[in-house]
Amino acid sequence: MLESAARLSGADAPVYFGPKSQSKLPDARQSQLAALAQEPEAAPPPSDSPAFVGGEHTVFEVESKTAVLKHTLPGFYGRTLDEVNLLDQRTFQNRPRLTLRGALPSEYLRRWAVLTDIFGLPTTYQGRTGTNTAEPQMAVAQPYIEQDDADPPTANDVTAFMEAHGFSKVDPASVAIPEVADVTWYRQRDGILITEPTRATSARPQAPASSCP
Repeated sequence: MLESAARLSGADAPVYFGPKSQSKLPDARQSQLAALAQEPEAAPPPSDSPAFVGGEHTVFEVESKTAVLKHTLPGFYGRTLDEVNLLDQRTFQNRPRLTLRGALPSEYLRRWAVLTDIFGLPTTYQGRTGTNTAEPQMAVAQPYIEQDDADPPTANDVTAFMEAHGFSKVDPASVAIPEVADVTWYRQRDGILITEPTRATSARPQAPASSCP
């Protein structure tokens, strides 16, 4: 996963985080889209009918329900946490706050690598798909996990889980996006930020967005 991310981002494999990197993102995106178009093509999905379409992926189930295949939505590679300077209405001074922005293809893969390392969810990069589109899609495979809709996790469950992995909740005042102000976490020992964005277009949560400043 990390080797593929480095291949997409180039030899320097930069991490884009903070206000100083904002102006570099458009050129980086175009460069990475060109690199993504040269990636090996993923195998076709097992069916023309996906199991569901979420806020980030079209998801296909393998017939035996041992795995799921996730294809990114056209032109969208998830979201990642970033930091911007915003005006504080009380002090009338700019101060850094966390926000979400569209991820680059390399950041999409690095996010899965981080989540696999921390939470142990095996994720395998399958390659590009959507070859007839201007912006190729990306495909990953993961084990199938049965979901009990009658027993969804509570906010307390999430807090206990994140704290068990060494994360502390970020002060909501430091987060500019209301939808993730109370679900953003930081692990100081390795500088990893994680949040849990959801979208109204999907009844299921997206994969957590992560960042490694």
